[in-house]
Amino acid sequence: LKGLCINMKLKILGTSSAFPTKNRNQTAALFTYSGESFLFDCGEGTQRQIRIARENPQKITKIFISHWHGDHVLGLPGLLMSMAMNQRKNPLEIYGPKGTGKKIAVIMKAYEHETTNYKLIVHELSNIKLKTICETDKYRINALKLKHPIPCFGFSFEEKTRLRIDTAYLKSREIPTQHIGLKRLQRGKDVTIEGKKISAKRATYARHGKKFAITIDTAYYAPIAELAKDADLFVCEATFSNKVKSSAEKGGHMTTKEAARLGKQAKVKHLVLTHFSQRYRSTKELEQEARSVFKGKLTMAKDFMELKI
Repeated sequence: LKGLCINMKLKILGTSSAFPTKNRNQTAALFTYSGESFLFDCGEGTQRQIRIARENPQKITKIFISHWHGDHVLGLPGLLMSMAMNQRKNPLEIYGPKGTGKKIAVIMKAYEHETTNYKLIVHELSNIKLKTICETDKYRINALKLKHPIPCFGFSFEEKTRLRIDTAYLKSREIPTQHIGLKRLQRGKDVTIEGKKISAKRATYARHGKKFAITIDTAYYAPIAELAKDADLFVCEATFSNKVKSSAEKGGHMTTKEAARLGKQAKVKHLVLTHFSQRYRSTKELEQEARSVFKGKLTMAKDFMELKI
């Protein structure tokens, strides 16, 4: 119906970089859409963060691993074991760089938990250019290889354009706004209800889908702007201040100004910066730098922050 939208939100579970701090856990973000939950990275302590955030880990259908540095995956073994001990039955898909399958097998063997009561489906990524890695009738998920010392990927979620029913038009023709025939109308097909012919072109309108993008752990890389192009929400690493740009380059990270530049180039509606070095107790300095470049809506991420998309 007109104005109806599918619930879409992002919960930031960790905003620190390599070292967790008193107020920042290691990287993880939980994205929910139409009853599904997607976990992006799984730093140490993630399953505890999920509990504190009052989310259900059993609803996670897909886990996206950007890369295999410890601060992005150390929470994965515990999460996988907990899912099994809680009698998970639904399959779990894991997307990650080439070699992810072998690494997960080693994890299971190391913790003497080689079998699970649910199916693990691993998708390994090796593409360099922007590519769709998952697609349903409602959405597509794209991946892009980033610029980091080891294989690392960024991701974007794109909701597909959907036809919506114009209830005002139906009421003007005294046609019920709740009728089984409207499903066909929403698929772009003309219908007849109570003897009245209804044109899909007149009775529907297109609702353009929302877009969310996330890149964690990467040096500045121009193609990221295409991954995040026109995103409603773009979560981007900003590990260091521009004052220590050499440190950022050495570790394969971005400064706040570089992250802000990407947000500007991609014309994103809302830029969220995260993955802060432990050296910054406050993010005020980082925010000031970013605002000098990006003039749109800007947020400095905090653990347990919830963002509607």
